[in-house]
Amino acid sequence: MNLARLIIQIGLPFLFVAFIALELLILPLIEKGHRTVRRNAAKGFILVTTAMFLFTLPEILLEPIVYRISGVFDYGVFFRVDLLNFPLLMLSGLLFLVIGFYSREDIHYLFYTVTYIATIGTLLAGDLLTFFLFFEIMTFSSYALMVYHRGDEQLEAGFVYIYMGIIGGLMILSGILLLSAYTGTFQWTNLAVRFSELGMIKYLIGFFFVAGFGIKAGMVPFHFWIPRIYDGAPIAVAALSSGVLIKVGAYGILKVVSVIFSVDISRGLQFYPMLWRVSEHIGFVIIWMGILTMIVGVFMALQQGSTKKMLAYHSVSQMGYVIMGIGVAGYLGYIGPMGFVGSLYHMLNHSLFKVLLFMVAGAVFYQTGETNMYNMGGLWRKMPVTALLCFIAVLGITGMPGFNGYASKTMLHHAIDEAFKYGHPSFEYAELAFKVVSAGTVCSFIKFFYFIFLRRQPEGFGEKARDSKRMAVSMAVLAVFIVFIGLFPNWLPEQILIPAAMAFSYDSGFIGNYLTNMNFWTVKDLTGMVVVYGLGFAMFLVGHRFHLFHLKLPAWMNAEKFIYTPVTTVCEKFPEFCVTRYEKPIIFGDTLIYALILCVIMGALVISRLVF
Repeated sequence: MNLARLIIQIGLPFLFVAFIALELLILPLIEKGHRTVRRNAAKGFILVTTAMFLFTLPEILLEPIVYRISGVFDYGVFFRVDLLNFPLLMLSGLLFLVIGFYSREDIHYLFYTVTYIATIGTLLAGDLLTFFLFFEIMTFSSYALMVYHRGDEQLEAGFVYIYMGIIGGLMILSGILLLSAYTGTFQWTNLAVRFSELGMIKYLIGFFFVAGFGIKAGMVPFHFWIPRIYDGAPIAVAALSSGVLIKVGAYGILKVVSVIFSVDISRGLQFYPMLWRVSEHIGFVIIWMGILTMIVGVFMALQQGSTKKMLAYHSVSQMGYVIMGIGVAGYLGYIGPMGFVGSLYHMLNHSLFKVLLFMVAGAVFYQTGETNMYNMGGLWRKMPVTALLCFIAVLGITGMPGFNGYASKTMLHHAIDEAFKYGHPSFEYAELAFKVVSAGTVCSFIKFFYFIFLRRQPEGFGEKARDSKRMAVSMAVLAVFIVFIGLFPNWLPEQILIPAAMAFSYDSGFIGNYLTNMNFWTVKDLTGMVVVYGLGFAMFLVGHRFHLFHLKLPAWMNAEKFIYTPVTTVCEKFPEFCVTRYEKPIIFGDTLIYALILCVIMGALVISRLVF
């Protein structure tokens, strides 16, 4: 057994047992400083675990590592390290470490570590039951992390979060149970042949999976929980959710589209077009759901004054890019690797620049006590390092050539072009929406950077503000990755992402022609970004001049009003109805029966006493 397999099968379980022993046996005996011990132990645990996964890379480049624990749920639980989950495992370790060092808030590191374990457990899951188990643990542990301070804002945000998490989990569970009932398997495996023999039930299964994971990913119309909880949650938790947790929802959609609805690579992909029909139909819907998510997210972000809410809506919009790419991968089938690689690439890039932006918002808040950007200004003089790091993140999210967002957005733009070229003509409008949303993103972050750092400083604002060295170091780590990936955009696809695509049902010739050694610096792509930036600047000037950043959507467009409120109302009223209609009469009936029985027993005792 080689080193990589020893790490997965022996090293990781031993590490988990050691962590549990620390929590149960050692920390209760420490009277003083137990929080410091727990905080340092949590960071050490995450660091060592991430290093262990890194050592498995040479092995998984050859073949996945599979580990099974028998006897659980009768089927056992399966874990699998492969090229699809490896970059997300590395990303999770990096962000959990960086956020842990950055945060000034009193994070409960037990919940923090359990959330990390649940996240990597979800990513490693080799079957649907294991995936669902860790997915739900992740939901509840992150809820505990969010409401730990028990403030009114945190409790309200947690209430919304747990409701949506439970609804999403029930949808995923429904999809798993239906899938098992009709195919007889809980495995992540190619099922296109079996689905081709089913009726409309296959689309119901697809709906449950896409909607359930879409809730976690912030897909419209299930997006409303993100701005609500991010505005009330601690900034470190909001950064963690945007950087890692919502990616797990997108990862679930990607797995469903790329594995369950795909054709086995051994079947001669292009010669079985009928078997791709389910993937094509579902991919078509996912593309437009992604485009709608992009549009709604960026429009709502433009209307926000709160830095946290603006970044929350941009998390929605950026996840729209990812969802659109996943849709292209499903829609084009074996010639859809551009969507597959682009969506996975943008998941990683979005996590880096969005967590950095949340950190900037947090650093500003801790120094000024302010989250409303309209009350800010002039902080570049007081916080020059923070301003520089923020500028790097802004260039990343807006897609400036030389920064990481440009690389993945270019791939996704090519992907939607291919969907138009090889598929339905309506995708010409999707490509146009892609450009407009990109310009809206530029406009949003011109506004963000201008109001916080550049415009004239309001009187009495931020007089004592200064850079925090500890926060600056954490933020600089992410800025380095943003610049490195931007300067070497082929490095990550060539090393990890394209080999991951080769393991799925994608045409190797198509990958070789369009993805391998892709040229990101073509005149067409660079000119396109000039147009996007020009349009973004124009949108900012017009919006600022005519006060267009304060519009409100009409009531009929409020997704929360028509989805979340009815569901929570039913959940609250149904138990009350059951109590009133059934439980109270039953309780009364039981009480009457018990009273009669007691009277009979007492009567018998009295009679026996008199007689005997």
